[in-house]
Amino acid sequence: MTAPSPALVQALRPRIIERRARLQAATGSISADYVNDLLSEIDAALQRIDDGSYGVCETCHDSIEVDRLRVDPLTRFCLDHMSAAQLRAHEQDLELATRIQARLLPPGEVTLKHWAAHYRYQAAGAVGGDYCELIPSPDGESLFFAVGDVSGKGVAASLLMTHLSAILRSLLPLEMRLTDLIAHANRQFCESTAAEHYATLVCGRTTTNGVEICNAGHCRPLLLRRNATERIDPTGLPLGLFCGAGYSAREFRLDDGDSLALYSDGITEAQDAEGNEYEEERLTCSLRLHADRDSRTMADGVLQDVAHFRNRAPQNDDITLLIVRRR
Repeated sequence: MTAPSPALVQALRPRIIERRARLQAATGSISADYVNDLLSEIDAALQRIDDGSYGVCETCHDSIEVDRLRVDPLTRFCLDHMSAAQLRAHEQDLELATRIQARLLPPGEVTLKHWAAHYRYQAAGAVGGDYCELIPSPDGESLFFAVGDVSGKGVAASLLMTHLSAILRSLLPLEMRLTDLIAHANRQFCESTAAEHYATLVCGRTTTNGVEICNAGHCRPLLLRRNATERIDPTGLPLGLFCGAGYSAREFRLDDGDSLALYSDGITEAQDAEGNEYEEERLTCSLRLHADRDSRTMADGVLQDVAHFRNRAPQNDDITLLIVRRR
């Protein structure tokens, strides 16, 4: 298990001190015994930082999960040695996070006059850090779509995904240009998350003749034409790295029957038992094998092929596949 880095420990120290200051400010309205117990926990965490034992489970002396320390810097035990009450609370939190994430995901299929879209989302655990969006315009003529992947895994990653979703959904009603939308989302994500957090994102809108795409450091979308496949390279940095980062977009014509596939690296970096990766080339072949079928059949074919490739190897990362097809 990975121990917290010295940089993370030093980043958490001010947060712990801030908790102490807020607790002391509230002493007049809270039970003195309760306040003293919490102050003891805070002081003990600061002492562990000073003596170098911070982030070490007090029972087994193994490292505590880093994402749990980020959420609660006062954590003293790893998951395997939580008390029964703590474990029940943790399980309830996971169940709640799973339900919240499920409600944030868009409907599995969206069909408009000239467009049909279908996606699949398979988290590696109870919750995931992949992001997927499908939002028709108010007049039903165009479709906004996106796939992203936030840094980290588990609950911490799912919280970041939820935050990214809230940012984009708050900006979409403003009907700004795609490049401005991503620039604003990047600035808000930068200003409201820790420096080590970032998110890759590819998003687009359908147009009269095709799609407009902005790729912020994400896996290359695959444009499947009748006799060719085009890969769409990133046009900007991932969100959260630089507040003032600029973004550009490209437009692509899609004819009837052409499809656009967006995906996360949980597909291309899926591994078999020998450690071989699925890779983009095999994904392209799998998509082309079903290119004359509907979006759902294409998605089924890809995920079945990924599962066949992994065989008995575990799923180590979240999987997202979104297919937008010109009707």
